[in-house]
Amino acid sequence: MRISFSIGLAFLTVIGLTACGTQSVKVSIDSIVGTQDVPSKRYVWLSGMREVSPDDLHFQEFSRYFQAILQDRGYRKTTARDAAIAIYFSYGVSPGRTTQYTTTTPIYDWVGGDTIVYTETTKGEKGETTSTTRTITTPIRQRLIGLSVGTGQYTVFTRFARLTAKRYRPGESPKDMPTLWETRITSIGPSNDLRALMPVMAAAAAPFIASDTGEMKVVKMKKDDPRITAFKQRLRGNDK
Repeated sequence: MRISFSIGLAFLTVIGLTACGTQSVKVSIDSIVGTQDVPSKRYVWLSGMREVSPDDLHFQEFSRYFQAILQDRGYRKTTARDAAIAIYFSYGVSPGRTTQYTTTTPIYDWVGGDTIVYTETTKGEKGETTSTTRTITTPIRQRLIGLSVGTGQYTVFTRFARLTAKRYRPGESPKDMPTLWETRITSIGPSNDLRALMPVMAAAAAPFIASDTGEMKVVKMKKDDPRITAFKQRLRGNDK
């Protein structure tokens, strides 16, 4: 009978990452507020990425999550002519980072449990012979018989979204407009599927967008969290 016990710390780490990836998402939010000299919360929504147009379907889908959050905070989307704020939205996912790991597994085997029968002969004072049969069972114990070494790898991605609010001044370059606030959202995990992850990231960041967190906040949220389900249903309703 053989039993194996895994003591590979790196392997346990990988299992933890995989579990987090499939069951929950860890989201970090860092939001900071600058000048607040804004006459209203009417904003124009713009792409913060040169290579991505506001007409891009993914851009439009991801934008709806954050525009709904801003609406709850009193912000109203409008045209550039009426806007006091320009909000630049950007997002992306990094190339995967692959890490190798090694596992060491001791191999144990059960030994013992054998039955030994033997006969013991003795002579008495008058020379008579007496035979006695005895039985001994050796105790069962485990013995280390070797080590099994294995290798593997796992890949993680950095997913991010960023909202930068500027004091809108038509005709000026974004870098010349005063920054009102900026919210950065990041998440590291085994998936690079932004369509699946963006609603999770948005829901986790919702309480902190357009506010000053004072430090980086970390939120863990399961993909089937009721808040995410309600969030998606709300947006589907708005699209009808």
